[in-house]
Amino acid sequence: MRVTRFFYSGSLKTGTKIQLNSQSSTHLIRVLRTKAKTPIILFNGLGNEYQCQTLDTNPRKTAIEVLTEVPVNKESPLKITLLQGISRKDRMELCIQKSTELGVFKIIPLICERSNIKQDKTQLDKKHLHWQQVAISACEQSGRCTIPDISAIQTLDNYLQQETNNNCKKTSKIFLDPDATKMLKTLDASLKDNSIFVLIGPEGGLSENELSSLKQHNWTGIQLGPRILRTETAGPAVVTALQLLYGDF
Repeated sequence: MRVTRFFYSGSLKTGTKIQLNSQSSTHLIRVLRTKAKTPIILFNGLGNEYQCQTLDTNPRKTAIEVLTEVPVNKESPLKITLLQGISRKDRMELCIQKSTELGVFKIIPLICERSNIKQDKTQLDKKHLHWQQVAISACEQSGRCTIPDISAIQTLDNYLQQETNNNCKKTSKIFLDPDATKMLKTLDASLKDNSIFVLIGPEGGLSENELSSLKQHNWTGIQLGPRILRTETAGPAVVTALQLLYGDF
């Protein structure tokens, strides 16, 4: 029987009793129709799982008893940071969801020249919070116990400037470019020993100025086969390929 997993933002300790938040409680009691003494699994993003059981059927604040802490290691040996040009509607959400399931370590949402997005701080903050929840839900589903960091939204120019100021000289920095001649399988196998940074442009791709700037900052352009992928497909596709070549697939 599959046991339901939930993220719990607080401290978890064997032998204690806690209450789930209203969202998790509603899903557990009203959607899944669970009864008291139902086993569930909780995790708080620190790396382990906790085997628990429900104590009541309160759909707003379900009481939970924490029974056992279980060490879990489902993280990829690769530390893949995905820098994703922001796309419209649910495309960005889909990219974050699938990349999280595939084991990405960190996601940095980028505003590029061709990103069709309003730079209103309130709206951007709401998007950021929503994307964090998308990553949490993907971890609940996929069995991960460590939640990838979703960085604050920033422009590509600002990111590259910070990289320069921090004297960042990571050798494994790649971006998708349909005109590139190199492919993932032709890159140095030492990739598997490094943190890998992958940059994907938004809808419409990266501008000529952005391509030039990336090359000046020692990023390597690669192509991912003869077909042009949509922006929400490209990120998960690269993460999958890297996992197959150097990771745990």
